[in-house]
Amino acid sequence: MSLSRTAFALSLCATASYGCKTTGEGAKAATYDKASAPETTQQQTTNALPPPWVQLGPNGAVLVKVLTAASTCPSVSVDGATLPMLPRSTPTADFSVLVCQATLPAGSKNASLNGSHLTLPQANPHKILVVGDTGCEIKAAKGKVEVQDCNDPKKWAWAQVAATAAAEHPDLIIHVGDYHYREVACPDGDPKCSGAAVGDQWASWHQDFFTPAAPLLSAAPWIFVRGNHELCARAGKGWFYFLDPRPHPGACREDAPPYQVAVGNHSIAVIDSANDANVQVSLNNITPPTNAILWLALHRPFLTPGIDDEPSGPIPTLPATMQPSGKVGAVIAGHSHLLSLNTFTNGAPPELISGNGGTTLEKSHLTNEAFSGVLTQPGYSATQYYDYGYLTFEQTDQPGQWSVIAHDRSSAAIFQCTLQEGLGLNTRLDCKAAP
Repeated sequence: MSLSRTAFALSLCATASYGCKTTGEGAKAATYDKASAPETTQQQTTNALPPPWVQLGPNGAVLVKVLTAASTCPSVSVDGATLPMLPRSTPTADFSVLVCQATLPAGSKNASLNGSHLTLPQANPHKILVVGDTGCEIKAAKGKVEVQDCNDPKKWAWAQVAATAAAEHPDLIIHVGDYHYREVACPDGDPKCSGAAVGDQWASWHQDFFTPAAPLLSAAPWIFVRGNHELCARAGKGWFYFLDPRPHPGACREDAPPYQVAVGNHSIAVIDSANDANVQVSLNNITPPTNAILWLALHRPFLTPGIDDEPSGPIPTLPATMQPSGKVGAVIAGHSHLLSLNTFTNGAPPELISGNGGTTLEKSHLTNEAFSGVLTQPGYSATQYYDYGYLTFEQTDQPGQWSVIAHDRSSAAIFQCTLQEGLGLNTRLDCKAAP
């Protein structure tokens, strides 16, 4: 059955085996301490530049990037040697800040920039953090402007999510896309978006992503995934200016090819799904590794029926090369603004959707209330949470096993899951409500 993304939301409390948890007294799923949330407002983003970050790219590339107001790039200190950074592209009127980058030599052990230590990738990351759909929504829809409250950290939670996630001390961070939501001018006199910079430019990227992300940027190496909000007609210029790991293409493009990142005994295939037509092409062009388990990281989920409510053509399917049992361990995605951990009866790998990093949430049947529970539909089961948070994957001492935890915005566990995978075995994801 084809479902719209809204219809995909839970419709009856009776379908949930964990029950409803509202924002009332005793509702752990909706706990929030506003006093502990970083107070990020539009006016706080005018001067401070974010810290440098480490980013993983194709062919084992480890990149260091930094933004500077200077006209020249600094150098990175790497294992006692000096490595000059180079401009990623030429600044423009819209993107006046200079983006500098350097590719670290293979096997680099220690690096610093301007006296600050850089966290380099581990060969076998023990803890991976996944977050997505983080920007604050100011968009035109149905003849009006829809505005999220960008000046209330309770209603735009990305700053708190980022700070809380940094305290997890992950070894790798995957952002599954949609960084930039400030698309149209704030309506005159609307306090929810007063002071907001909008459009695809440095000032809006600064407010929407870099300022709130600052504590998380320096916490661990990143894999950045492009979302549909980074389409060329939306914030694609900023995507290629700041975050894409490959050389700047010169002009925005919608058909960037996939690439793989080796992570321990896994290979993470990063797919550009800003344009959904690029998903099947990318899947067909991915060569699964022979002796490693493949994870697919993309913005748009595609295995769950009806999850993408704006397809331009046929729904993508896994190619024959990815069909053998255990070849694909997990699909990691966002796009739907909730947390949904989906398992299937047809042997497909689990699809884990972490789209609750900060933007306007999908609405469950409980108006203005958080909900956690399990939805069972023909062919699949979805463990879902309708409030802000993130996912962590942590290796256990059992071969092929990960502890997957869905966290709320204050780090409390909502669901605890076990992901069991192995070549030749159907991957299993078993979840239960956190105690």
